[in-house]
Amino acid sequence: MKKRGFFAVLLTLLLLSNMATYFYTRFLFYSPAAGVAGLEQTNGVRFLGEVHSILDRGYYQVLDEERLFHGAVKGMLSSLGDPYTAYLPPELLEDMLAETTGLFSGIGVEIAEDEGEILILRVLDSTPAYFAGLLQGDRILEVEGVSMADVPLEGAARMLRGPEGTTVSITLRRPGEDELFSVALMREQIERDTVFSKRVGENFAYVEITSFDRDTGTDFRNTVTSLEREGLEGLIVDLRNNPGGLLDEAIEVGRFIVPRGEITRVVDRDGNVLDRYYSEAKPLDYPLVVLVNEYTASAAEIIGGALQDSKRALLVGKPTFGKASVQSLQNLSDGGALRYTIARYLTPAGRDLHKEGLKPDYEVGLPDEYYLKNQPVPRDLEPGDMGEKVMLLQGMLQCLGYQIKLTGVFDEPLLGALKDFQDKNNLPIGVLDDLTRETIRHCLREKADMLDEQLCFALDLLKEQAGLV
Repeated sequence: MKKRGFFAVLLTLLLLSNMATYFYTRFLFYSPAAGVAGLEQTNGVRFLGEVHSILDRGYYQVLDEERLFHGAVKGMLSSLGDPYTAYLPPELLEDMLAETTGLFSGIGVEIAEDEGEILILRVLDSTPAYFAGLLQGDRILEVEGVSMADVPLEGAARMLRGPEGTTVSITLRRPGEDELFSVALMREQIERDTVFSKRVGENFAYVEITSFDRDTGTDFRNTVTSLEREGLEGLIVDLRNNPGGLLDEAIEVGRFIVPRGEITRVVDRDGNVLDRYYSEAKPLDYPLVVLVNEYTASAAEIIGGALQDSKRALLVGKPTFGKASVQSLQNLSDGGALRYTIARYLTPAGRDLHKEGLKPDYEVGLPDEYYLKNQPVPRDLEPGDMGEKVMLLQGMLQCLGYQIKLTGVFDEPLLGALKDFQDKNNLPIGVLDDLTRETIRHCLREKADMLDEQLCFALDLLKEQAGLV
């Protein structure tokens, strides 16, 4: 599987499938609406008015004024050649703010598009969905009586969200059950977790930061402090696939793990320093390794760059994305907003990461099989079928230990492997149903931990520094 496919899946996990530019643009400054009264009639403005006047008098159809001027704005911004400068209509602005802060009003699920269906990937604890008994793997078939078949992911997410205290009715199908079921859930304010930890070996720990949202800094500090109380000889901080987020939260993380000194500086287009951010932290008394990849961006690169410049941590993985510009968000009169670049940031050593990214101290890749955990398991396949979906299923079962060839044909060896998998997992035999697909997905996720060569390399580095190898 190519990593471009993985990137598409990653976007769905973040509830935004069509905002690739925004995905790397969540390091934001915010400003209120600004009027345009008194705008000078420059040659450009007069030229625009001239074109509009000609069309208004002579075009063969009545002009849609709103569409015309929105098109003019989009064309103006597109001409800048900056993917981070864009007009956000009201609905995309709402999506962006919910994603940026990690705080929104909804039912408490993370969803993905799965073969034309809306799949629940995760149910957040202590949310309406949690208390209603919704489970990972459930398929959302209808929202308020509207079929979700082939509805874009962002459209489904928007229908599930809504004002706090309002009710949304959804119809679901659960793998292994024939009967559909419906629930009515009252929307609440939802805050998504961004910090996850686990022990990797007796004296080492792993902490993943998925993005820098509201309270990420506090959660990270509390998590690491708790791990230290239990005994810690080394720490792995995983910033892979972290697109950035709120600058203040990234700085809070930096103030805990970056040793005393500069974390980052923000400079204008002339190179003048607009602001500097510092840490007063004492160096941690154990080694630190940071995992990064090509989807580590923006505020996540700030932390990785500060740690690398301070010689406090080793970076392991792949070169990062290289998103080192600062955006301002300005409200517009139509309810949308203009997001535009106003500055860029540098690492403490003065490195400009824009389009360059961070180079890891140890470049380590991942096998293609690792990314299978993010692929939707194909459905509606039968013996005799041919094509890429069949080959994907063969690759998944091959990854799980079955000695079959990637033929792209649903042949006898594939059917035998599928039946054997179902038998070993106490599943109905012979049909590639939702329950089988969810079990394959679960097994691939477990196998991915064994295939995570970047994590294994980082752990070996920590053991080496601790004198255990």
